[in-house]
Amino acid sequence: MIKKLPSGRWQVDIQPGGRGQKRVRKSFGSKTEAKRFENFVLARLAEGVEWNPGVERRTLRELIQQWYDSYGHTLKDGHRRKRKLDAMADHLGNPRATSFTASQFATYRRVRMESDGVGENTINHEHAYLNAVFNELIRQGEWSHPNPIKHLRKFRLDEQELSFLTQEQIQRLLDECQASSNPSLYYVTKLALATGARWSEAEGVTRSNFTPYRVTYNYTKSGKSRSIPISKELYQELIDEVPFVSCSAAFRKAIERSSIELPKGQLTHVCRHTFASHFLMKGGDILTLQRILGHSDIKLTMRYAHLCPRHLEGVTELSPLG
Repeated sequence: MIKKLPSGRWQVDIQPGGRGQKRVRKSFGSKTEAKRFENFVLARLAEGVEWNPGVERRTLRELIQQWYDSYGHTLKDGHRRKRKLDAMADHLGNPRATSFTASQFATYRRVRMESDGVGENTINHEHAYLNAVFNELIRQGEWSHPNPIKHLRKFRLDEQELSFLTQEQIQRLLDECQASSNPSLYYVTKLALATGARWSEAEGVTRSNFTPYRVTYNYTKSGKSRSIPISKELYQELIDEVPFVSCSAAFRKAIERSSIELPKGQLTHVCRHTFASHFLMKGGDILTLQRILGHSDIKLTMRYAHLCPRHLEGVTELSPLG
């Protein structure tokens, strides 16, 4: 059978020997190529030659394409991830997949960090993407060799400083946002600060996301919707202002005008950190915060635990010497 994939490529998917025999699945750039391959396989079967691809000759880029055609296109960031994977394959010289080794990838990491100034966190993401390609193809039965980077350890990262704004900084920032020429900046910032939303979540809401007095975030990073209460005053303030226009660039300028210094990579995310930090400092609990932020792993939420007044409060009373 030949079918067109969502990526636009054509896939041959046949079992030359019939049910229970080895399945052959391969994708091509055109239907003509796919048909030619299908004819070749069937002709070999007619000649009594068992289909056996013999030496695995696919390159790293071809494996990435196979992964994308069969699974990657279903991911939210599938297209972006494929671009990154293709760039990695090119950096590595697009080796034959069977000759690709963990040592090659370790060298690639070092060169990327030294020559391109790429950080360890970015390298760990690239490692995870490539690792997932091999694992998924193994699951599908499309790769019969070991995952070459399965046992290569990722970089151990120091826990990042999670900066949050004080009440005085919040007011200063909101004043600058209100004075901005961007009509949505003030409202998106208030919504993010009030609910701990990611910037893209707060910026992307429409009227249908609001009910009295609650906002529901759909299409989240985890893929799960979550609904957060908001005050009556904030609801009335926001409901006539949605939908919002893009305002992340305007937020950067407002931060600069406010003379607020943030750690690298924590621009719009500071609203989320600020909500989480103040929530716990005012007596909120970790499990509720996890649900509000939409963290699938409690370890992410535990980064804020030290801000909770009751965190580890029983140490002195409950220790052996208490």
